[in-house]
Amino acid sequence: MLVLPMYVALGAPSVALPAIGRALAVPFGATAWILAAWSLTSALAMPVAGRLLVRWSPFQVLVAGVVALAAGSVLAGAGPTLSVVIVGRLIGGAGAGATVIAVFAATTALPGRQRIRALGIIAAASATASGCGTLLGGAVTAWLGWRAVLAIPVLALPLLLAALPSTRALTRSGSGERNGSTGPLDIVGAAVLSVLAAP
Repeated sequence: MLVLPMYVALGAPSVALPAIGRALAVPFGATAWILAAWSLTSALAMPVAGRLLVRWSPFQVLVAGVVALAAGSVLAGAGPTLSVVIVGRLIGGAGAGATVIAVFAATTALPGRQRIRALGIIAAASATASGCGTLLGGAVTAWLGWRAVLAIPVLALPLLLAALPSTRALTRSGSGERNGSTGPLDIVGAAVLSVLAAP
């Protein structure tokens, strides 16, 4: 359930870009950063979140990811300028990347058949949400406006409550034994990766 709003957020804003450009008085080409910002930080957050799982439980990473996802989406939806909207999408994308990693990490604690079933459900949900993203984005833009489209990922907050019963998988403590390393997080390396990936 948690992956649904994140994958919808990938394509849904594409339909709203013309409306965003008109509302914020910016060229249509500049609005493409709204899509690129999400994808960029989502991809960059995944290895960082994976590294955090060495010390944190999947639940801690999940909560951090969902909070960042929701906060960024609120900022993007309420942003008065394109720059603020893009910053919100950057934050939301990072939260989405961390959330995805936490969800997959939680499935690794499940027994064999349950793990395979859970991975299949996640794959089906993400594919369905991605495929319906533009359709849903068009409907929300027409009925509620472009700001509502950018705020769709906020729905992950109430969906987080549905994940709470999975305490065994979600509260498993991080352990350096999984990758043989308990060293500190390489902040400089993460920053360099971000800069090099940005172009």
